[in-house]
Amino acid sequence: MIELEDITKIYPMGTTEVRALNGVSLHVGQGASVAIMGASGSGKSTLMHLVGCLDRPTSGTYRLLGETISGLNDRQLARIRNQSVGFVFQTFNLISRMPAWENVAVPLFYARQTVTKPQALAALDRVGLADRAGHQPNELSGGERQRVAIARAIVNQPRLILADEPTGNLDTRTGEQIMQIFHDLHATGTTIVLVTHERDIAEQALRIVAMRDGKIVEDRPSERARQTGTTAVQPPVRIERPPPVRIERPPPQAVPEAATGSESQQARAATDRPAEAASDRPEAILHPSAKRALTWALLGPVCIAALWGWGQLCGLLKDVNPGFIKTAGPALWVVLAAMVFIAPILGLIHGRRGARWVRLAPARFTGLRRARVAQWVSGVYLVLLACFVSLMVLAFWMHRTLGGRPG
Repeated sequence: MIELEDITKIYPMGTTEVRALNGVSLHVGQGASVAIMGASGSGKSTLMHLVGCLDRPTSGTYRLLGETISGLNDRQLARIRNQSVGFVFQTFNLISRMPAWENVAVPLFYARQTVTKPQALAALDRVGLADRAGHQPNELSGGERQRVAIARAIVNQPRLILADEPTGNLDTRTGEQIMQIFHDLHATGTTIVLVTHERDIAEQALRIVAMRDGKIVEDRPSERARQTGTTAVQPPVRIERPPPVRIERPPPQAVPEAATGSESQQARAATDRPAEAASDRPEAILHPSAKRALTWALLGPVCIAALWGWGQLCGLLKDVNPGFIKTAGPALWVVLAAMVFIAPILGLIHGRRGARWVRLAPARFTGLRRARVAQWVSGVYLVLLACFVSLMVLAFWMHRTLGGRPG
């Protein structure tokens, strides 16, 4: 399932290049349970990011489910992450203003599914939180928030679950409950790969991979695997500790020592926070749906004004150019009248879509206020339009009904 061949990942740090991963080869079969151990700066988080298609290796070959990952573009990587990989993070990463079931439904929304609540509730039921589906994250305990995060990871029924320190912020008893959920998922055939620095947590997996200085230094069955008689995916391998590798480059200019810090601090920063080292976070942009929503919302009143203006123009031009009014007039009336009704409906649709995207990805998109204003403008406009049309129909009916009676 997971095939890593001679993977290297290099991060430039000032005047040096830090090898977060240095020639890592690892095979994990379908249905395996693997724990990756190592101290801070050993490369385990970088390895997790590469396995989860959140980053690309500098060199080497990575195949997931038989597909070579290295040559895929960002859209293809996003598709694989959404369909085949579930992520569980130490800090939960829940959206604070959304209830539990909506947090669980986020992967379904990114997969463009329209009906998401039944699947989200089913995933919450699997982790024992069906009765807390409507609670906000701040109304849940740490263990419950982690269970919501697990439900979010499994809602798309992925074949691989990646857990980065899933019990790091939890007490011992709650950590045991979380690990029991992982055992239950593994029993259904899901591949589990978790990163931890706690040996007792790692021993609950069936295979332990230890890392140091960007290399795998130990690969063996766990104590649980020996006790249950389960065969590890590959035999234990012990590798001598490699020396740390750094490639020095000539500095373009002198840098004060206080500004650069020690090399060990730079290496830990590169390994623990690869995303920040690789590139700066992009600025949030106005979501296209939020941008279009207000345009459509305001187009309805504009079309009403255009209808009134066209009516006045027809009165002025009917004696000057009656042929033009007779031919072009009906077509323009139909188009403007149709847009009077269609524009606010499109404003509501785009406003709702834009608001959902901004709430789900606030770091990427802005425009929540614009989307809400568009929804309000469209909604009030449609209500007034419905009242006007109803009054016109009523007046017409009364005229037909009462107008024909003798006085």
